[in-house]
Amino acid sequence: MPTTRPAQRPGGARPGSARERRRGAVVAWDFRASGRMAREHLRVLELAFETLARQWTTQMVTRLRTDVAVELRSVEQATYDEHVATLPVPAPLVVVGTQIGAAGLLHVPSEVVLSVVDHGLGGPGGVQQPRELTELEVGVLRDLGDKALAALDYAFATITPLGAERTGTEQIPQLAQAAQASEQVVVAHLAVTVGTTTAEATLALVLAPIQARLGSTAAPTTRTPEELAAEARAQAAVVGAVPEVPVEVGLRLAPTATTPDRVLQLAVGDVVRLGHPTSRPLEVVVAGQVLARAVPTASSTRLACLVVSTEELPR
Repeated sequence: MPTTRPAQRPGGARPGSARERRRGAVVAWDFRASGRMAREHLRVLELAFETLARQWTTQMVTRLRTDVAVELRSVEQATYDEHVATLPVPAPLVVVGTQIGAAGLLHVPSEVVLSVVDHGLGGPGGVQQPRELTELEVGVLRDLGDKALAALDYAFATITPLGAERTGTEQIPQLAQAAQASEQVVVAHLAVTVGTTTAEATLALVLAPIQARLGSTAAPTTRTPEELAAEARAQAAVVGAVPEVPVEVGLRLAPTATTPDRVLQLAVGDVVRLGHPTSRPLEVVVAGQVLARAVPTASSTRLACLVVSTEELPR
């Protein structure tokens, strides 16, 4: 039975255990990951990834004359940036595209790719050292990725037609750019065994398009009035506390384009010409979002700004 592993939090913090919560221990909370999957949705995805593992096993067994096994170890939710940070460098990656917009990354460890190459050429297999793949070995990676994505389409048929396809390959995770850094992804951890070689592969897919299609798949839950009341109290506590959370407010000029050569030659006393007109108000920014526009002024002995307009944020 696969288990779920909570996503790593910034600074290494993880969600606290039930015992810690009962004792009143303070646990760091990442508001970017507040929309956790429902247990029913998670179970549906676990079943789908288990089917993927079985199908991928069958496809590789018919090609290689050796023991092959793919087993689902866990399914977790994380941000794309958090997931990429866990990948080694180099990491053989297949960039995934789907017709529902659930892009992602399939990481097949180089040990597995090299073992497939060895067995495919009639070799004995054995221990493979991780390294960057050659162009020939990247071709094997593409073939493994295509077979895995065909198995993925079959596994998700009861949830939604994925239309998964390979849109590229990469060996440097930071260059793949399959999703926005803050986007939530669902990550399946798969133990892949080829002969005597075992390594962990991962498949990460953008969660939002999949989660939107899980509502009609998962069975409805029945909660007691006490559970509903507890949820309402928790929601009210969060809504009441959020307005009191301190945030950093800053003023921002319009960006100015320049060249790396110009930046590297900057020295004390140089004047950088800014592209912000003197008649244009500055942007009032909170957490990267422009909330208002203001002009600089002073309040007593301190610098200040006078808000001249506000921005309506989309809901």
